[in-house]
Amino acid sequence: MRRLALAILDNVTELDTLGLVKDATAEVRVHPAAPLFKLYLINNNEAFFGFYLVREHVLSLGDQPQAIYDLMGKDAILFHHSATDDDISTGSHTSTQARTWSDSLWNAIATEYKRG
Repeated sequence: MRRLALAILDNVTELDTLGLVKDATAEVRVHPAAPLFKLYLINNNEAFFGFYLVREHVLSLGDQPQAIYDLMGKDAILFHHSATDDDISTGSHTSTQARTWSDSLWNAIATEYKRG
């Protein structure tokens, strides 16, 4: 998570520094819940959503094999939803509800991620 979060922050900062976008900011917050899906929200009207698949892996802990369940985030297929002027469209509802859900998590339990 740390590696990916820092890469996103660095890429957004670089877009701004190079003047490739007018203004770019990003903030990363973390929470203690296990992730079950990816959700990217862009400019309050674009949502990209994908479920994490769960796979069992066996690891060696000391000399004992231990089965764990691993979330396969890199394998998540992202679905695009876009808000439009049609407020009854599925894309508009999905984008709005994704933002509402994200804001509730962001404001209720997420804390600022500090570079370590």
